[in-house]
Amino acid sequence: MTAVKEAHVRRALESNNGNKRSVTSAALAKALSDIGVNEETIQLRRTTWLYNEAVETIYSQLQCHYDTYYFGSQSEGSTTEGMDSDYDCLGCQRIFPVIQNIVDRQCELAQLFLVTDKSTPPQCCCLQLLLPYFSNFLPGHSFRFFHFDALRRKFLKSNLLNFFIAEYSNKKGCITQHGPALTVDNFDSFGGSSDTVHAFHCAKLPENCQYIFKRPKPGHWPGPELVTQLKDSGVFLVPNSPVQNTTNWDPQQRLGTLTVRTFDNSHELYWRLSTNLMERLLMFDITMTQMKVYVIMKIIRKEFFKPLVGDRLSTFHLKTTFLYCVEMSPPGIWKDENLIQCLKYCLTTLRRWLKMRYCPHYTTVNVNLFAGKLQWNEFPVLIDLLKDMILNDVSCLYNVKMDDLGNRISSNSTESTNGLAFEELNFVVASKMFYGMIYKSICYDEITMLTEEETSKVINDHAQYIQKLETIYETSTVHMRSAVSIKLPFQYSIHAAMKASLCIGNNQSLPQEIFTLCDKSLMSDVTSSRLKLASIYFSARRFEEAAAILKQVDALISDKVIHVSPFIGNNRKFGAEMIGRRKEFSDILQKDIAVCTIFSRNEINCVPGQLVAEFYRTVTVENEGWRRDRRFGPFSWMEWMDLAVVDSLPYMYYLQFLIFRSTGLISDKDIAFKNLFAICKDRAFIECHIETTLNLIGHCYELEGKLKCAWRSYKLSVKLRPQNNAAYWHMFRMIGGLFYGVKMLS
Repeated sequence: MTAVKEAHVRRALESNNGNKRSVTSAALAKALSDIGVNEETIQLRRTTWLYNEAVETIYSQLQCHYDTYYFGSQSEGSTTEGMDSDYDCLGCQRIFPVIQNIVDRQCELAQLFLVTDKSTPPQCCCLQLLLPYFSNFLPGHSFRFFHFDALRRKFLKSNLLNFFIAEYSNKKGCITQHGPALTVDNFDSFGGSSDTVHAFHCAKLPENCQYIFKRPKPGHWPGPELVTQLKDSGVFLVPNSPVQNTTNWDPQQRLGTLTVRTFDNSHELYWRLSTNLMERLLMFDITMTQMKVYVIMKIIRKEFFKPLVGDRLSTFHLKTTFLYCVEMSPPGIWKDENLIQCLKYCLTTLRRWLKMRYCPHYTTVNVNLFAGKLQWNEFPVLIDLLKDMILNDVSCLYNVKMDDLGNRISSNSTESTNGLAFEELNFVVASKMFYGMIYKSICYDEITMLTEEETSKVINDHAQYIQKLETIYETSTVHMRSAVSIKLPFQYSIHAAMKASLCIGNNQSLPQEIFTLCDKSLMSDVTSSRLKLASIYFSARRFEEAAAILKQVDALISDKVIHVSPFIGNNRKFGAEMIGRRKEFSDILQKDIAVCTIFSRNEINCVPGQLVAEFYRTVTVENEGWRRDRRFGPFSWMEWMDLAVVDSLPYMYYLQFLIFRSTGLISDKDIAFKNLFAICKDRAFIECHIETTLNLIGHCYELEGKLKCAWRSYKLSVKLRPQNNAAYWHMFRMIGGLFYGVKMLS
């Protein structure tokens, strides 16, 4: 074959391969979009976790100087359902400001002074405690958390973390420690697990962390505005893991060095410099195509690398590789039709670093991210695997099981292995995010912790809590104010009901202050605060006002309103229509969501008599064990079972039944009961607090003298929810009433 023919054949083959790569890239881009790597879902993930940050920071600031951050996959949006990413939480202690220059010292404050020298490992520092000039006293029990050097300087040890372990164990239950992080299984309202690190924050970037601004680069990314934000982001100081032997590569001198370290407790003196906020800003600035490439890299790591080397080749190695590639490559190449080529570019860069045994940190100088991670014999394995992937245009993606990605790319199947239609996976992600935000908005932790206290004391403490929330609203950032504005109406509703309960219990008239609070609470969601106001009126026997509120609620509920319990999540309720409304979360909550009505024991006199039994649903020791067992989901161990919780629509009909019965409107009463009974056929409510709805129906039957029907209703309630069900008390009461002639509950 002549040279001309060979060149022609080569160009033809390259053209065919290019066409094949373009087709695969298009299929891959579509598949990734379907599994949640798209603008809407990523933005929803980010909104959710930034909201969670704000809510938890508000709560922790009310207790102590403490901020909460969520970093990593969830807050970036760089995950999928099949990836099952954990939640990386950082708790930042603000009690000790960190300074780098002694001239910044404020003599009236206790501060931490960031100290580094030639003996300090890369990316590490020591923290010297500077006490106020008028006080050099340290309590004796705190000595174990400090190291005193020859100059009697006090250096904070990272074993201070032990304090937080004990505190976290009390709050979250069973935890395990992995290096500086605490892992909590079945985390909060999202399930999964949470890795939490406690840290301090330094507002100014140390010299070591300014490498990103000083090294040579093309200049198109990050842009000038982003660079300014990066410089103002500061750095976290987190406890360091035991320091192992480290290697360093000098690319200019082409010289590698090995630092051998002895195994002692010296690592307790070192705090690692962590640029999480800087990395988050960078990830928030990437394009959708770039995000798709990064997600594919993470999928490849989990499917193909992790079985070989575990987590020793981490997501952070991939993120670092990816960020360098975005920085060094022309922005024009990052298009969906070039997805495979962009992916190969990133994998080639990673392979080159593996061959050098050196992975540079993106923001911090003289750090080898491979040090102490990959074992020496694992490098050749990964290098060969990457070579094969690159030569074969990453055809291994057709074998990916995660999120049915392989099937989606090849279109060989229209059914997913997880039982969900392909197009529904997006809605599952969105529903989980909505439920998480709703739970955070109405969380009763502030009240359930005070149930053993006298109601008057709880009211005073809760009033102070509301005042602090209002202060935060007036003085904080826009993001924090938004979170407070969502939480406050629920708190006003709780406070009004507690004050009303105290007045009703003391046979006092209700002051106007209670109804002022109720007016301020009406922007919580569509129904819950209004139904609580109706309950206050009903319990005060002001039936006309109660009926008027219920009529208003009935008018507000439409087919578009979604009924939600934050304690028993139904992740299939939020469909395409809800996601497509493109509203702020506060607007969705106020106009589209009917949250279940919730009462604490401090509101007991505002609760119709039948619902009081819900406070005592845990009847046996077995029930107690069941509600603490994490196998039954993220909500089963919560203290919400000490609350009375009822879905809004059945509760509205139940209150209508009681009011119309009391006022003699028989036909209206019968209509209300018919509507209440019809709810049992509605799947949306069967999956929520159906046992409570059936208990309300049973009570209506009792009031009508239909005891057999009432018994059947309670029996069905127990069948559907055999554990922690107040129906047992109602059945015991019915038996006692028949045996002793006791009157039924009215």
